[in-house]
Amino acid sequence: MRLADLAMTPRKPQRWIAEHDGVVVGFGSHEDPDSESFQPRTYQSHLFVVPEHRREGIGSKLFERVMNTLVPLDPLVVRCWASQEGQESKAAVRFLNARGFHAEMQTFHSSLETKNFDLTRLARYVWRLEKYGYKFRVFADLQESPERNRKCYELYTEIMHEIPSPEPPRLPSFADYEERITRAPEFFRGQFLALHQGEYVGLCILLPKGRTSRELYADTLGVRSNYRGRGIAQALSYFGIEYAQRNGYSSISADSFVENHKIQVLLENLGFADRRVWTLFAKRF
Repeated sequence: MRLADLAMTPRKPQRWIAEHDGVVVGFGSHEDPDSESFQPRTYQSHLFVVPEHRREGIGSKLFERVMNTLVPLDPLVVRCWASQEGQESKAAVRFLNARGFHAEMQTFHSSLETKNFDLTRLARYVWRLEKYGYKFRVFADLQESPERNRKCYELYTEIMHEIPSPEPPRLPSFADYEERITRAPEFFRGQFLALHQGEYVGLCILLPKGRTSRELYADTLGVRSNYRGRGIAQALSYFGIEYAQRNGYSSISADSFVENHKIQVLLENLGFADRRVWTLFAKRF
């Protein structure tokens, strides 16, 4: 067995692979912490070994290499997700616990096949809300409104602060948000908004999952607290699923925190299935 470093530049994190007889049998890495979802000096690590080569010390070697690359960065927290499904889940938990990681929170990961989804199930929510003056728009359709960016930003930050998280999110400033509109248009292409009497009251963000995948990821779905219980989330889901069907995406995946019972009920009613439990582990320094 040998370990190979796949770092592209000194600025980027090193990614290690384990090879056996010329075949890759495992990898380890850590993510660039520049994402807004990370606090400074917080990193997320990844570690995987193919089943037939587990319990050979490969995971330990990869973990050691990854952690050694993090030492010069003086981390405060390193996090790692572990599946709670299957026979190997207990071994993964033992592996992380033995190295100082402790469980912080759990999520359910599920997916929806969109090709044959019957949109008439959700259309009634749209019709009823439109009857009472609600409007549903794609982000790009509102570009002529001078208030769009500010109101969408305020709605986005309000919703993000209400999503369960091991620590408060480090959200972009309004200036950074406006820069993102130009720099990362893919973040806004599948973004749907609910409006009422000029106010932005609901938001759904779908993101492509990889460059070649025909899967979307439900990054954000939220409604202002004083507008909940009216079917706005279901109406936004209608536009999200219709967008997936129209653009040839075969599925939408989503993560919901175990504490968020309302979103779990919504996802189940929509038909999200193959639910799997993932636990977020953290090691603090």
